[in-house]
Amino acid sequence: MSLISIFVVCLLYFVTSVFSVSVGGTSLITVPVLMSFGMTPKNAVATNMFALIFLSISGAIRFKKEIRITHSKMIFFFCMLTICGSIIGANLVLAIDENLLDKMIAIMICVIALSFFLKRELGIQRRKEKISKMRFVTGALLIFILGIYGGFFSGGYVTLLSYVLILTFGLNFLQVAFVTKIFNIFSSLVACAFFYYHSLIEFHVGVPLAVSASLGAVLGATLAIRKGNLWVRKVFLIAAMVLAVKLLFL
Repeated sequence: MSLISIFVVCLLYFVTSVFSVSVGGTSLITVPVLMSFGMTPKNAVATNMFALIFLSISGAIRFKKEIRITHSKMIFFFCMLTICGSIIGANLVLAIDENLLDKMIAIMICVIALSFFLKRELGIQRRKEKISKMRFVTGALLIFILGIYGGFFSGGYVTLLSYVLILTFGLNFLQVAFVTKIFNIFSSLVACAFFYYHSLIEFHVGVPLAVSASLGAVLGATLAIRKGNLWVRKVFLIAAMVLAVKLLFL
């Protein structure tokens, strides 16, 4: 990839990260772009995953300064589930039928968006009722399953994970933006270890992309904190519908 191409892709990563740091969906845009500039699908997924590590770290640091998070032990447990799922997911890169998976994820995202339209209070304020054992187990299982998906591609992973955390554990959008960044750090690290072992990461492209994604994430997190949950909810709904259309028709 030429220097001009890398510059163009870095610019796109920066813009994408400004919005995706809060609502996800980065990989559904960036991976096809990398492929359009000549990368193989495997190299594009691996290099993108490397950049996501730094997007997630930068976003998490910025959100942590402003967002109060409870249930730290629960988050740690879910991170361990995410790591286990990511190990499985990274090994599925060569085996999964991506076209079928895209359609399934698109349908799920449509259902998610519809539920947010019908229940306008979701994700605006944190629900304070006690989390039941059934809800905890259900949430843990879904986080593990999503960890598998996040380990081999990650496109739409944060969007789906956000919905699970809001519906199951009652977090608001800004809290979810922070927690999903933590999960994504572990998921991406595990996957990148696998990709590095198989020499799939193109670091001459991945490093500048990581810098661009980090800068975009800091700006995006700052914007989300200033605008609040309602603004992030609107961005989430728009992103969810755009991702669903892309997966179904493009």
